[in-house]
Amino acid sequence: MFNFIYNYCDHADYLQLLAQKLGVPVSNNTLWFPKCTGTGYVKMEELPNGLQVLINECTLHQDFFIYRNASKEHAFTLRFDEVRNFKALSLKIGDTVLEENTAIYSGAFLSNSFAQLEYTTNAETEDRCVNIYFTKEWFDKYLGLPAGDKAWADMLSTTAPSVHLEVLTLEYRALMEDIFELKQGQPLYMAALQNRVMMLLENFFRNLYSQLTIPGPVSPVADDEIKRMVQIEAILAKDVKVPPPSVPELARIAMMSETKLKTLFKKTYRYS
Repeated sequence: MFNFIYNYCDHADYLQLLAQKLGVPVSNNTLWFPKCTGTGYVKMEELPNGLQVLINECTLHQDFFIYRNASKEHAFTLRFDEVRNFKALSLKIGDTVLEENTAIYSGAFLSNSFAQLEYTTNAETEDRCVNIYFTKEWFDKYLGLPAGDKAWADMLSTTAPSVHLEVLTLEYRALMEDIFELKQGQPLYMAALQNRVMMLLENFFRNLYSQLTIPGPVSPVADDEIKRMVQIEAILAKDVKVPPPSVPELARIAMMSETKLKTLFKKTYRYS
């Protein structure tokens, strides 16, 4: 098993630490996995507006265990992930635990530097990820904090471990595909990359703000319900050439009524 334990840091330092652990060089801000550990790459780009984005497309050849220690630095990571072909996937951020065994997992999560992270998966897992690093000061400068807005102030100022989960919508997937298809050296590469990354940030925080400020009895989708919707979405996305299971079958898998399944799926993914 490949074990990697490190302290929370920005993406530039993370890439160097991972390269040292793997025993490979970093060239042009890109790390290529050694054959014994995996195939594929991890690359880091520092955008003109100060954001750092970590992009990886890889297939692991060993079981992986990654542990991230918390930090007193006030920073955030926003990760968009699609993981395939795993037998078991375990992700723990602070007190939030996600365990999947559906062969496909996709999701987005925001965590702060005060949360410990544990990640475990098996050999032959395929991982595609866009991971954005930013500080509280960067958020205040570029995205803006409305004066007197308690929802934002509470979320950004807390020094307690925090994590916010969301599913990958069609919009997120399209933006991720654009990022994976961009190649260094292409005309307007950096401008296009910054544009897509900012759109990911904008969409995520717009959705998160809606959840934080929903009035009255309406509440956001609970974490356990999100996990079940991710499971259903993974079944539907596994092979688009094969007719999907019926709604009654999917409802049984999700252990809920057909009506609740339809309602939650629409609420979670914003399409039926």
